Amino acid sequence: MSKNNEWLYFNIHNLVRIRVEKGHSSERSVRLVFGPFETESLDQVDLTLQYDQPDIGEHNLGSESYLYTDQHVYIKNYKLHLVKQNGSFILASKRDLLPYVFPIIQWLLLKKRYSFVHAAAVAIDGRGVLLPGWGGTGKTSAIICLLKEVPGTSFLGDDYTILGSDGRLLSFPKAFFVYPYHRGLFPHLFASRHKPLIPSTFSSVVERIRTIVRPAIMAFPWLENLARRFTPEHMQVPAHIALPNAVFVDNVPLDKVLFVECYSGTKSIIDKLSLSKAKRQLIGVWNYEQGRCARDLLLGAAGTAVMDFEEYFSGMSSVINAALADRKIYRLRMGKMAPAETSKTVTDAVRKILTN
Repeated sequence: MSKNNEWLYFNIHNLVRIRVEKGHSSERSVRLVFGPFETESLDQVDLTLQYDQPDIGEHNLGSESYLYTDQHVYIKNYKLHLVKQNGSFILASKRDLLPYVFPIIQWLLLKKRYSFVHAAAVAIDGRGVLLPGWGGTGKTSAIICLLKEVPGTSFLGDDYTILGSDGRLLSFPKAFFVYPYHRGLFPHLFASRHKPLIPSTFSSVVERIRTIVRPAIMAFPWLENLARRFTPEHMQVPAHIALPNAVFVDNVPLDKVLFVECYSGTKSIIDKLSLSKAKRQLIGVWNYEQGRCARDLLLGAAGTAVMDFEEYFSGMSSVINAALADRKIYRLRMGKMAPAETSKTVTDAVRKILTN
């Protein structure tokens, strides 16, 4: 496939190749997430994001929400088409498609024995450290602290990381979500920001309001892009701008896994996790953190047989089993504490597990 001026191209570690129609309402959001993987052309494409909505033709009615054939599902609530063609996929809609892409990318990764996990990741002297956790557990502040305080630390990802069945970590340096409480972590961003942020005490309220109204505004791409650009609860900043002094690496062998959790106690506790529990948690957290749009697409594609639901989850299980089988897996449970305390606690825990 030669270079085409009508498309943007992204190549994720030669595993998943994506093209996006130029001018699509997804262009800005996709570039923020996949920008580090942008390329001028591709020899083949695994996923296409486009405006043109294919005719579903004669179809089955799965429910009031889904129309489908063996190769095509239309989700009426989102006015979204998913088409499977010879192992590749097309997502088509006028609205921003970023909220829907990750189940498809995950499916394509699993076919090649890789899996996304909801985790931060660094390399310390070439040894990969994976830090899985729910959103809001302090992974971002921990990464910043590790980069500053631990010599030989390099960056792979803040929120998502790709895990290979061969036990390697692949980078996914998508844009950072920067909230008002991150002011101490990213002073350079707050000194030069173009988007005013509200005080930290109100950011969670605005976030909840935006979560409630987002399904309504998603039907109007121009309105959602406006909201994303100017709503004051957070900024989205490319990783290389958020971390101007960090060393970025593409892949490293996985050495240690440290689950980061918050709990209702007061003491910080490090214990070990079994492989089976770690696997269940990695699968559950990844799929939950994708959000409602992605879950609806996954369930619709699985329920209409456009994707194999059993193969999707067994694929994740198999990749994680193989990747973590010979690794020590730890869990850090932290009581409620300030972000600065969180980052120090995680950094100290990482230092400790690296000596075991």
